[in-house]
Amino acid sequence: MLTTRREYFLHLLEGFKRELGLQERLLEIARKKQALLLKNDIEALVPLLEEEGELVFQTCAVERRLGNIWEEMKRRFFPEEQEMSLSRVFELADADLQEEFRALQGELNRVVRELQELNRQNALLIEDVLNYIDVVFSLLLREVERQEQKNSPCYGPPRGEEYRGGVRGILIDGVV
Repeated sequence: MLTTRREYFLHLLEGFKRELGLQERLLEIARKKQALLLKNDIEALVPLLEEEGELVFQTCAVERRLGNIWEEMKRRFFPEEQEMSLSRVFELADADLQEEFRALQGELNRVVRELQELNRQNALLIEDVLNYIDVVFSLLLREVERQEQKNSPCYGPPRGEEYRGGVRGILIDGVV
C-alpha cells in the first residue's frame, strides 16, 4: 500500500518506465510489420499481429493503472488541483525526480510519435496490398468467367472446334 507522496511518485515513475518499454516493443513490431509488408510476406504478419495485440492489451492495462494511481494521488495529496496534466504532475514531484520524469516524458513522446508515423505508413501499405489483392482476384475471376463462357455448351464449341456429340442447346438435358 502506498502511503507517502514520494511512494506515489516512484510508483508513477515505474509505471511510465513500463509503458515506455511496451511502446518501444510496439515500435519494434511496427518496423518488422513494415519490412514484411514491403516484401508482401503476409503470412509472417500473423504472429506479429498476435504479439502486437497482446502488447496493446498490456499497454492499456498499464495506462489504466497509471490513471488510477494518478487519481488516488490527486485525491490524497492534491485535492485543490482541478486539472492535473502530466506536466503538472512532474512539477509537483520531488526535485530529485523531476528531471527523471521529464526525460522519461520526452522519450515516451518521441517513441509514440515514431510509432504513430510507422502505423500510418503501415496502414497505407496494407491498403496498397489489399488493392493489389483485389485487382488480382478481379483479373482471375474475369479469366475464369471467360474460360467458362468459352467452354460452355450454351455458347457453342470453342473457336475452331466442333462438338463431337449431338447438337446441344441451353435447355435442360441438352434438348433444343
